[in-house]
Amino acid sequence: MNIPDQLSYFRLAAAPLAAWAAFAGHRDVFFILVIISLVSDLVDGPIARWLGQESRFGAKLDTIADACTLLAGIYGICVFEGHNIRPELPWLYLFLVSYAAAAGASLLKFRVLPAYHLYLSKAAAFGSGVFFVWLYLAGYARPFFLAVVALGILANIESLLLTLRLKRFHTDISSIFAANPRPRDGDG
Repeated sequence: MNIPDQLSYFRLAAAPLAAWAAFAGHRDVFFILVIISLVSDLVDGPIARWLGQESRFGAKLDTIADACTLLAGIYGICVFEGHNIRPELPWLYLFLVSYAAAAGASLLKFRVLPAYHLYLSKAAAFGSGVFFVWLYLAGYARPFFLAVVALGILANIESLLLTLRLKRFHTDISSIFAANPRPRDGDG
């Protein structure tokens, strides 16, 4: 098993532990697990490219680990910051609906979760990571939360539109605006 896949498996294991920590009221454990997961998500792709360990399997595994981390993170935010985000729940619901629509469209069309790794999705993931660190260290900031949610919604919309545009599944596409989204090794 290669290093990037090990990082994804770590995230798969950490997500239910983070959710349990939130459920049990262990704020520090929850935030540390989610932050480590988000950092590992930022580095697994560059490590895969640097070591020549990119694969379609790794891209799909990364996407599943991302989804698990996302759900655990949202659950924990609701547990620990529910009083703060209650007014923003419609925006959070819109994010979740757009995420489900992007995932559902790809599952229906290609029978796989979208593993495009779009630049906008990477920016949303980075913003989420910074938000979690900020939330843990400095507390809730409404404009920051709304900006991260809005960026996530835009990323989900781009993923959905790309799924509708593609004739066959590809991984690692930079943007819907890429002139010719071509498959990498083994994609098809």
